[in-house]
Amino acid sequence: MKNEIQVPRALNEAVHNFSSVLSKRLFWAAMAQVKKGFNLQKDMFEDLWLNVPTNILNCQEYPRLLKASKELQSGRIEINNPKEEEFDHYVPFPTVKYKKRSGFIQVKLNAEAYPVLAELSQGYFWIQLKSMMLLKSTYAQVWYGKFAEKKDFFKLEGVTIEKIREWMRIGEFQYSRNADLIKNAVYDPIKDLNETTELFITYEPMYGQRRPIIGFDFTIRRQEAKNEAAIYSKIEKYFEEFQELSPKGKAEKIQKLQREYAFPEKTFNELFQNTGLLDAVLEADAAIKAGRVEIKTSKAQYMGGVIKKAKNIRY
Repeated sequence: MKNEIQVPRALNEAVHNFSSVLSKRLFWAAMAQVKKGFNLQKDMFEDLWLNVPTNILNCQEYPRLLKASKELQSGRIEINNPKEEEFDHYVPFPTVKYKKRSGFIQVKLNAEAYPVLAELSQGYFWIQLKSMMLLKSTYAQVWYGKFAEKKDFFKLEGVTIEKIREWMRIGEFQYSRNADLIKNAVYDPIKDLNETTELFITYEPMYGQRRPIIGFDFTIRRQEAKNEAAIYSKIEKYFEEFQELSPKGKAEKIQKLQREYAFPEKTFNELFQNTGLLDAVLEADAAIKAGRVEIKTSKAQYMGGVIKKAKNIRY
């Protein structure tokens, strides 16, 4: 069945159906732990579980966490092979649990889906997922998915206002003025995407007889030297090498970072529990070693600022 697998697209489509940034953030946080192999535990029934700390999600609001957990459970993987009349369908996260002020969301992994998820956490799919989480709005996230699918064709043409309403799930009466819809659902999200991700999008309006904008033709390019996208390839390699380490090797790597950047003992312990914090430290270390960061203070002060920012960041 390998020849017919298009799992990244299938899973991306599932993620695009999430209606909130928080649900995508929850999915990303779960995948981050799958990627690094942290906090993955087996219970007495041999089921796989992981804990997603709510401080990564920056949310303790029950209604929002409830909605995000339901959307996480709605994600599906479908591997279809009509030629051989075979298919495999998975719900990757069948059970999600949360208790008031527990500090984490408990997520059960489908054991059969785990190898697929682990494979997906490599390469360009991971870059896509991370880029999606950096974006500020659901509209920007939807655009990113559409453009990423067409990146090899360099064009996404003939996108009408009606199609934009459908993709963004904008109701018929949500924006009475076309100009408001275009600003909020096209101009602002694509500006965010261009400033944040590895893609750079330009567009030409499509006009009707009286020159109202009836849609857009988009051109998709890459921008290797802008923002975080420029160091993605090096960071990917760095993460791959880290992931391949044994649990002991990972612990030794974190200890080495502690010595190099003089982490306090409390921060050292947090790195084993907080995937988002570890991501920030690893990414900053990779950027420093790649020569893309000029440290004007001491290494300890610089990394202290990185850690403080990672703890305070809001999505």
